[in-house]
Amino acid sequence: MTDGTGPEPLGLCIVANIAPETSQGEGGLEIRKGHRHFVPGAKVWVAPPGWGDGGESVIVAGRHRGNSRRYARIVIRRRFLVNFRVRAVYSPALVRALTAAEPGEEREFGARFLWSPEEAESQARSWNTPKMKAQLDGRHIWTPLVTDPPPMELHLDGVTYYLAHFNANRARYSSEPPPVEPSPRTG
Repeated sequence: MTDGTGPEPLGLCIVANIAPETSQGEGGLEIRKGHRHFVPGAKVWVAPPGWGDGGESVIVAGRHRGNSRRYARIVIRRRFLVNFRVRAVYSPALVRALTAAEPGEEREFGARFLWSPEEAESQARSWNTPKMKAQLDGRHIWTPLVTDPPPMELHLDGVTYYLAHFNANRARYSSEPPPVEPSPRTG
């Protein structure tokens, strides 16, 4: 206990909520309320990214849709999460869920879920700015990513690219301007 103010926090973690609607399936056309494992708006705790996909998939722990008494730990696409913020962790059960060891792996209490205060604030701020992958004239680019929803025009290296198509996963741009529709004749 800290000087009568309550329990000592075990560390910091990024917290988010499950998006009210998530897109699934081919081209993101199947709309689902919440996520398969979590109800819409469910609070989940996000562990630091542990692999090199740029944080598109993250490990989260939260109260499962079917059993709200125990924490479930799953890998989820970050685009299914909203409202990122930093909170202190007080629950040892939550720490165990976030640091669940793989078979044959030694568990280090809290080692894989802790965020430094600066890293957590910076990451939460970055994740609160929606971004998506962009494709320019059929070439994949990873930086700069575009906002979600994407802008109608993108200027890069002196070339103007025009939004041709976008879905839940990426935006496609073309250097060819969009066709001009003829105006209807009046008269």
